[in-house]
Amino acid sequence: VASGSMSPNIYKGDVAIVEKIDKKYSLLQVGDVIAYKYNNVIIIHRIIEIVYDRGHYYYYTKGDYNKNNDNWCVEEKMIEGVVKYRIPMIGYPTVWLNEL
Repeated sequence: VASGSMSPNIYKGDVAIVEKIDKKYSLLQVGDVIAYKYNNVIIIHRIIEIVYDRGHYYYYTKGDYNKNNDNWCVEEKMIEGVVKYRIPMIGYPTVWLNEL
């Protein structure tokens, strides 16, 4: 995890373990933390609203630390999976290298 947007539940430098959902989008619920790709970057944020329209689910998300909701809608095809676990601080070497 490269930012603190999910603090205090997931911290910068933690490794998030993501479970694929195999297109079972109806199983996702408000409150789930998902990993999704936006502009070629993996983002880990919490679902705050779900809209079902014309056979597709659309998810609105927000980082736990962030004051505002994300300014975009997450479509099904963007979702990588659901965050199930975190391993504290083990990812810091990668974060440091990326910040150089």
